[in-house]
Amino acid sequence: MVTVFGILNLTEDSFFDESRRLDPAGAVTAAIEMLRVGSDVVDVGPAASHPDARPVSPADEIRRIAPLLDALSDQMHRVSIDSFQPETQRYALKRGVGYLNDIQGFPDPALYPDIAEADCRLVVMHSAQRDGIATRTGHLRPEDALDEIVRFFEARVSALRRSGVAADRLILDPGMGFFLSPHRKHRCTCCRTFKS
Repeated sequence: MVTVFGILNLTEDSFFDESRRLDPAGAVTAAIEMLRVGSDVVDVGPAASHPDARPVSPADEIRRIAPLLDALSDQMHRVSIDSFQPETQRYALKRGVGYLNDIQGFPDPALYPDIAEADCRLVVMHSAQRDGIATRTGHLRPEDALDEIVRFFEARVSALRRSGVAADRLILDPGMGFFLSPHRKHRCTCCRTFKS
């Protein structure tokens, strides 16, 4: 089954200009339009994650997403919050979002009890870089990239399952782009392997 995610970035420094909506009213309008024209889910990013992104505090992330969640309160099952900040994630869980999307793949076991009690789906993203946003440095050899991704998912899925998260709640994202490596060859090697 294919689920279409519309991307909505509540930040001024995201890569893709067309995804940016800085004012709350514009963000709400854009989200409603995405859902109207065919997106199954609106994935809301309150902070950019590329190598040149400016840091955003959890308080600012929450301030950015709150008006949108208020406006979509009757469609929370179609809202995804893209954040690796536990405070933001807990806020989103309390608001009843349908999805949490974490570019670090939910590394903090302290969050697991909250996740286990919720029923939202989790987008667990692999990142070769373990802290925060993407960087332009990388340690993977192209031939090792796929094995690294598989090892990451085996460990993370096992940890989440042990804490009471059902397998059918997990969506695995291999984390391409800078999250895999700054080198295009690594990404191409993985794409070819996925295809085969």
